[in-house]
Amino acid sequence: MNPKPDVNTKILEVKGLKKYFPIRKGFFKKTVGQVKSVDGLNFFIEKGETLGLVGESGCGKTTTARSILRAIKPTEGEIWFQKSNKEMVDLNSLSNKKMRLLRGDMQMIFQDPFSSLNPRMNLLDLVGEPMLVNGLKNRKERSERVAELLRLVGLRPEYMQRFPHAFSGGQRQRIVIARALALNPRLVITDEPVSALDVSVQAQVLNLMMELQERLNLTYLFVAHDLSVIKHICNRVAVMYCGKIIETATTEDLFSTPKHPYTAALMSAVPVPDPRARFKMTPLEGEVPSPANPPSGCYFHPRCPHATEICLIEYPELKQVSDNHFVSCHRHDELQLAGVD
Repeated sequence: MNPKPDVNTKILEVKGLKKYFPIRKGFFKKTVGQVKSVDGLNFFIEKGETLGLVGESGCGKTTTARSILRAIKPTEGEIWFQKSNKEMVDLNSLSNKKMRLLRGDMQMIFQDPFSSLNPRMNLLDLVGEPMLVNGLKNRKERSERVAELLRLVGLRPEYMQRFPHAFSGGQRQRIVIARALALNPRLVITDEPVSALDVSVQAQVLNLMMELQERLNLTYLFVAHDLSVIKHICNRVAVMYCGKIIETATTEDLFSTPKHPYTAALMSAVPVPDPRARFKMTPLEGEVPSPANPPSGCYFHPRCPHATEICLIEYPELKQVSDNHFVSCHRHDELQLAGVD
């Protein structure tokens, strides 16, 4: 087992995280293959920062988030989390009983606020349920705490007796955020938290999350596919492709000087808010490879316009190219790739 990571600044460090789903066929359901949804991830999150996890649909972002929270059991790897007493624990090695004791420190905000709220429960029960499960039996105390949380996310305490159907999409997401904050978590994992909302409402929810982060000293793992949202809220970004992280950097460095051709292609698809600017997009040919049967060498080489012979044979290691900038590309030092302002 690897030694425990440094506890000074890191609240989460993931080492060699893998999640494989078996492919079974036949009458006896014999395993004939594996879907490598997450295939050996290594990254960390500093206390108080927001790390963005981006990539195309099916690249393993949500599986990564659920594996960290132990909503699904990882196949392999270490997930080091810093408890409130500064002790680092490997979540993947904990029993279900010990894991339950840490649930209050880690919460998740889901993509669809309506489907993540029980339509038969009012706001008092929805937001107060985590407190009830964790021992706060006094209904009056729960009611006072729920009222405080609703005010914190911009909702009126008088709404406590209403049900989810009475609210708009943006208001429902505020309810979900209030519920996630009920137990004073230290790490909040958000899975596409604004993708189901109108653009104007997206900005309001994002600004609310940034305000709460500063006020409550929260740390976010922000899963998204919208790079304009990532640029607005994240301090650092990790780019995923076919179950692997191919580039990580500060948000400013990643957008201005991407080092991986896939990252540059994603950047070219970001619309520029200027009607006079000419939109230049670098189209990617081919399909995203199947995680059940990835190509040899670099997984991106069938779609990469810069691929050479070594890219077809050998998978590139994630190497540091500058401060806080890591990339998995054989030709990162040769290519001059365009970013966005």
